[in-house]
Amino acid sequence: MDIYWNRAQALAPVLLYVPGGGFVGGDKRIDDTYHGNVGRWAARAGLVGAVMNYRVAPEATWPEAAQDIASVCRWIRAHGKEFGGDGERIILFGHSAGATHVATYLFDPEVDVGDNVRAAWLSSGQYAFSADEARSNVLDYFGSETDLLVRRSPLTHVAQSRTPVGVSVAEFDPPAFVASGFELAKAICLRDGGSPAFAMLEGHNHFTSSSSLGSGDESFGAHLLRFVRKHTI
Repeated sequence: MDIYWNRAQALAPVLLYVPGGGFVGGDKRIDDTYHGNVGRWAARAGLVGAVMNYRVAPEATWPEAAQDIASVCRWIRAHGKEFGGDGERIILFGHSAGATHVATYLFDPEVDVGDNVRAAWLSSGQYAFSADEARSNVLDYFGSETDLLVRRSPLTHVAQSRTPVGVSVAEFDPPAFVASGFELAKAICLRDGGSPAFAMLEGHNHFTSSSSLGSGDESFGAHLLRFVRKHTI
């Protein structure tokens, strides 16, 4: 985990970013900019930004990545004050496969720790997998048995958690990701009896939504920061 903070600030909410990687790859610092831009953007906004890695397939299988999120949250709660962070005010932010892992952490009763954070924003993830799933990266992580794919789909378990959740999709996301985002928003609406925070990011594709943070393009950042502040006051 990399941590970004302003040493002059008092205890601040912690935005924990879980990046994507298709369940089989990815890194918290692909290069000198990405994904550190998320942490730097958070710090400039008065938050503590944390960007984490997690175990990936094929060496790791479901639900180990979600368990890694749980481990990081426990560490932040115990050590947040050491870097100006309030461990009782954690907001999760997952993108793509990272959003799927955050959803597992939040919803699935076999992980059963998701209510230990204030809220979560899920960006361009997939939340349900079915019998016709053929992508090797998905099968490597979730398993290839039909009943397991359904059982391990976060969408199956939305009602298990009361954690506030915001959802976003990008205009130029692959259609399956957009559809899954709307399905998740519907499930959260039925769970809560009202609409969740939702953003359809016009002009963005699957990668530019998170890479836009800190770039001067606040079309996504404004939604995310408003959500964080609402749930950490």
